[in-house]
Amino acid sequence: MCGEMGKAVLRALTGALLCGLVSDAAYLQQYDPYSAIPYEQAIVRPKPLREHEKPQDLRNVPGSPGIDFPIYHKVPETGFSCHHVPVTPGMYANVETGCQAYHVCHDGREGDQGASFLCTNGTLFDQEKFTCDWWYNVDCSRAIDLYKLNADPHHNPFLPKPKPEEEVTHDQGIYYREI
Repeated sequence: MCGEMGKAVLRALTGALLCGLVSDAAYLQQYDPYSAIPYEQAIVRPKPLREHEKPQDLRNVPGSPGIDFPIYHKVPETGFSCHHVPVTPGMYANVETGCQAYHVCHDGREGDQGASFLCTNGTLFDQEKFTCDWWYNVDCSRAIDLYKLNADPHHNPFLPKPKPEEEVTHDQGIYYREI
Protein backbone atom coordinates (compact mmCIF):
# COMPACT_ATOMS: atom_id res chain seq x y z
CA MET A 1 0.00 0.00 0.00
CA CYS A 2 2.80 2.30 0.88
CA GLY A 3 4.39 1.47 -2.45
CA GLU A 4 1.30 2.50 -4.45
CA MET A 5 0.90 5.64 -2.41
CA GLY A 6 4.57 6.51 -2.91
CA LYS A 7 4.24 6.05 -6.67
CA ALA A 8 1.20 8.33 -6.74
CA VAL A 9 3.03 11.01 -4.79
CA LEU A 10 6.02 10.66 -7.11
CA ARG A 11 3.76 11.04 -10.19
CA ALA A 12 2.13 14.13 -8.69
CA LEU A 13 5.48 15.72 -7.90
CA THR A 14 6.84 14.91 -11.35
CA GLY A 15 3.76 16.47 -12.96
CA ALA A 16 4.09 19.62 -10.85
CA LEU A 17 7.76 19.89 -11.69
CA LEU A 18 7.14 19.48 -15.42
CA CYS A 19 4.31 21.99 -15.28
CA GLY A 20 6.65 24.45 -13.57
CA LEU A 21 9.36 23.91 -16.17
CA VAL A 22 6.89 24.50 -19.00
CA SER A 23 5.63 27.70 -17.42
CA ASP A 24 9.24 28.87 -16.86
CA ALA A 25 10.07 28.13 -20.49
CA ALA A 26 7.02 30.08 -21.66
CA TYR A 27 8.04 33.02 -19.46
CA LEU A 28 11.59 32.99 -20.78
CA GLN A 29 10.34 33.03 -24.40
CA GLN A 30 8.35 36.19 -23.86
CA TYR A 31 11.05 37.81 -21.67
CA ASP A 32 12.86 40.64 -23.43
CA PRO A 33 16.55 40.79 -22.53
CA TYR A 34 17.50 44.07 -20.92
CA SER A 35 18.93 46.85 -22.97
CA ALA A 36 22.15 48.51 -21.89
CA ILE A 37 21.68 51.68 -19.88
CA PRO A 38 24.24 54.37 -20.58
CA TYR A 39 26.34 55.34 -17.59
CA GLU A 40 28.95 57.89 -16.72
CA GLN A 41 32.37 57.03 -15.38
CA ALA A 42 32.35 57.17 -11.61
CA ILE A 43 34.38 59.91 -9.99
CA VAL A 44 36.99 58.31 -7.79
CA ARG A 45 38.28 60.43 -4.97
CA PRO A 46 41.35 58.96 -3.29
CA LYS A 47 41.01 58.33 0.41
CA PRO A 48 43.44 60.22 2.58
CA LEU A 49 46.28 58.00 3.72
CA ARG A 50 46.36 56.91 7.32
CA GLU A 51 49.43 57.81 9.35
CA HIS A 52 51.08 54.38 8.94
CA GLU A 53 50.42 54.42 5.18
CA LYS A 54 51.98 57.80 4.44
CA PRO A 55 55.15 57.73 2.35
CA GLN A 56 58.29 58.08 4.38
CA ASP A 57 60.48 61.13 4.23
CA LEU A 58 63.94 59.69 3.60
CA ARG A 59 65.64 62.97 2.71
CA ASN A 60 67.73 62.87 5.90
CA VAL A 61 68.86 59.27 5.38
CA PRO A 62 72.19 59.21 3.53
CA GLY A 63 72.21 57.18 0.34
CA SER A 64 69.58 56.04 -2.14
CA PRO A 65 66.73 53.85 -0.85
CA GLY A 66 66.52 50.55 -2.72
CA ILE A 67 70.04 51.03 -4.11
CA ASP A 68 72.35 51.60 -1.17
CA PHE A 69 70.08 49.94 1.38
CA PRO A 70 66.86 47.89 1.32
CA ILE A 71 63.61 49.62 2.20
CA TYR A 72 61.17 47.03 3.53
CA HIS A 73 58.10 48.09 5.49
CA LYS A 74 57.59 44.60 6.94
CA VAL A 75 59.70 41.46 7.19
CA PRO A 76 59.31 39.59 3.86
CA GLU A 77 59.01 35.83 3.49
CA THR A 78 62.48 34.33 3.11
CA GLY A 79 64.19 30.97 3.38
CA PHE A 80 65.73 31.78 6.77
CA SER A 81 65.29 29.01 9.35
CA CYS A 82 66.30 28.81 12.98
CA HIS A 83 67.01 25.12 12.35
CA HIS A 84 70.12 26.13 10.35
CA VAL A 85 71.82 28.41 12.87
CA PRO A 86 74.76 27.34 15.05
CA VAL A 87 73.51 28.47 18.48
CA THR A 88 70.17 29.04 20.14
CA PRO A 89 69.22 31.32 21.66
CA GLY A 90 70.70 33.88 19.32
CA MET A 91 70.22 36.85 17.01
CA TYR A 92 70.78 36.37 13.28
CA ALA A 93 70.87 38.81 10.36
CA ASN A 94 68.76 37.74 7.40
CA VAL A 95 71.07 38.16 4.40
CA GLU A 96 68.17 37.60 1.98
CA THR A 97 66.80 40.99 3.07
CA GLY A 98 70.18 42.69 2.79
CA CYS A 99 70.44 42.44 6.60
CA GLN A 100 67.54 44.86 7.19
CA ALA A 101 65.66 42.01 8.88
CA TYR A 102 66.96 39.88 11.71
CA HIS A 103 65.60 36.96 13.69
CA VAL A 104 65.79 35.96 17.33
CA CYS A 105 65.88 32.17 17.51
CA HIS A 106 64.99 30.84 20.93
CA ASP A 107 62.84 27.86 21.83
CA GLY A 108 60.71 27.53 18.70
CA ARG A 109 57.47 29.03 19.98
CA GLU A 110 57.69 31.85 17.39
CA GLY A 111 57.87 29.38 14.51
CA ASP A 112 60.57 28.24 12.12
CA GLN A 113 61.96 31.75 11.59
CA GLY A 114 61.88 32.76 15.24
CA ALA A 115 60.82 36.25 16.22
CA SER A 116 61.41 38.49 13.19
CA PHE A 117 62.34 42.17 13.40
CA LEU A 118 63.10 44.92 10.92
CA CYS A 119 65.74 47.60 11.30
CA THR A 120 64.50 51.08 10.42
CA ASN A 121 65.06 52.28 6.87
CA GLY A 122 68.66 53.28 6.29
CA THR A 123 69.95 50.84 8.92
CA LEU A 124 70.97 47.18 8.76
CA PHE A 125 71.50 44.52 11.41
CA ASP A 126 75.19 44.37 12.32
CA GLN A 127 75.89 40.74 13.21
CA GLU A 128 79.14 41.72 14.91
CA LYS A 129 77.51 44.26 17.27
CA PHE A 130 74.07 42.63 17.56
CA THR A 131 72.35 45.93 16.78
CA CYS A 132 71.04 47.99 13.86
CA ASP A 133 73.52 50.50 12.46
CA TRP A 134 73.71 52.83 9.44
CA TRP A 135 73.93 50.84 6.18
CA TYR A 136 77.40 52.19 5.36
CA ASN A 137 78.78 50.82 8.66
CA VAL A 138 77.55 47.24 8.09
CA ASP A 139 79.12 44.60 5.82
CA CYS A 140 76.18 42.26 5.27
CA SER A 141 78.34 39.82 3.28
CA ARG A 142 80.15 38.88 6.53
CA ALA A 143 76.96 38.21 8.51
CA ILE A 144 76.83 34.44 8.06
CA ASP A 145 80.50 34.08 9.05
CA LEU A 146 79.73 36.07 12.20
CA TYR A 147 76.79 33.86 13.26
CA LYS A 148 79.30 32.01 15.48
CA LEU A 149 79.50 35.09 17.74
CA ASN A 150 76.20 33.90 19.20
CA ALA A 151 78.20 31.26 21.09
CA ASP A 152 80.10 33.98 22.98
CA PRO A 153 78.25 35.04 26.14
CA HIS A 154 79.91 38.47 25.98
CA HIS A 155 78.31 39.12 22.56
CA ASN A 156 75.03 37.24 22.78
CA PRO A 157 72.55 39.06 25.04
CA PHE A 158 70.46 35.90 25.47
CA LEU A 159 73.22 33.72 26.94
CA PRO A 160 73.92 33.90 30.67
CA LYS A 161 77.16 35.68 31.45
CA PRO A 162 79.88 33.54 33.10
CA LYS A 163 80.66 34.16 36.73
CA PRO A 164 84.10 35.69 37.43
CA GLU A 165 85.33 32.46 39.02
CA GLU A 166 84.62 30.62 35.74
CA GLU A 167 86.89 32.91 33.68
CA VAL A 168 90.51 31.99 33.06
CA THR A 169 92.68 34.55 31.27
CA HIS A 170 95.47 33.46 28.92
CA ASP A 171 97.73 35.35 26.53
CA GLN A 172 95.34 34.63 23.67
CA GLY A 173 92.17 35.84 25.40
CA ILE A 174 89.55 34.79 27.90
CA TYR A 175 88.61 31.14 28.21
CA TYR A 176 86.02 29.46 30.36
CA ARG A 177 86.68 26.40 32.42
CA GLU A 178 84.04 23.84 33.15
CA ILE A 179 82.82 23.62 36.70
